[in-house]
Amino acid sequence: MQKDILENFQKISQLTLENFKKLGETNLLIGQKLLQEQVKLTNSIFETAAQNADIAADAKDFKYAAAKQAELAQELSKKVADSSIVCADIIAEAGKIYTNLFEAGLKAASNAAEKTGGKTSKAA
Repeated sequence: MQKDILENFQKISQLTLENFKKLGETNLLIGQKLLQEQVKLTNSIFETAAQNADIAADAKDFKYAAAKQAELAQELSKKVADSSIVCADIIAEAGKIYTNLFEAGLKAASNAAEKTGGKTSKAA
């Protein structure tokens, strides 16, 4: 019986290590996706700032400059909103992956416990 318990403990430990590896890979992938999205958004912000500076430097009329800057602000706001949606989708995807990893680990642990429990009953 002790041998069965040790074997099941070893299996659970191995499954735990595999799940931690999968979790680490998932975290890395999610981090990469979020970083790419943030770089894209940051580039958009810098481009908008440069365009705003060009408009301010070239403008001969205040109303024209204000109207153009308002257009740029509206475009940038849309990009920020779109980026937020992309980030939310990435986080939702991560939640699904984490849930699947958790459920797989729980199922494996439950199966190992049932096997140990079943052998204990037979031995008694």
